[in-house]
Amino acid sequence: MKKTLFILSMFLFIACVSNDDKAKIDGANQFVSGIEKFNTNKELLNKHFDLFEEGNLEEMMSSMSEDLIWYSANGDTLLKPDYVEGMSGWHSEFENFKFTERQYFPGVDDSLYLPNGSVRVYGIWKYNHKATKMDFTTKYYGVAEFNDEGLQTVDYEYFDVGGIFLKLQAN
Repeated sequence: MKKTLFILSMFLFIACVSNDDKAKIDGANQFVSGIEKFNTNKELLNKHFDLFEEGNLEEMMSSMSEDLIWYSANGDTLLKPDYVEGMSGWHSEFENFKFTERQYFPGVDDSLYLPNGSVRVYGIWKYNHKATKMDFTTKYYGVAEFNDEGLQTVDYEYFDVGGIFLKLQAN
């Protein structure tokens, strides 16, 4: 009898929840789910940067979807083969990469502004040019999106790529 009364009272409680309350509960559930995805993806992205620093581009690329879309700092929209070529190019010309002052924040969807699992990152790249031994420090901002398999599907990068090459030309 107690179980029946308990089940009946829970049913009445749930049935009496207003649409506004249901929307708030749904929003809270989406928030929690988005933060959980963000925490997982933040670790994946952090590992991605570690692999770049180490020069382990093959393992780094294995964490990228074959359908990767790369929004490069030059403003181009490119595909994974271009990304592979670009990262290899950085390592052929520069060395001693260190990504410091890493700060990760959750990205949000465009409609409800709730965390969606994407990761925004700020930091500072420190490295030097192999031929000239010139040191560089570059502020960086990026956004990464991931699929359900944990592979990165989108990479937005923002930094002053032109300033790097202007500095090299001036020397």
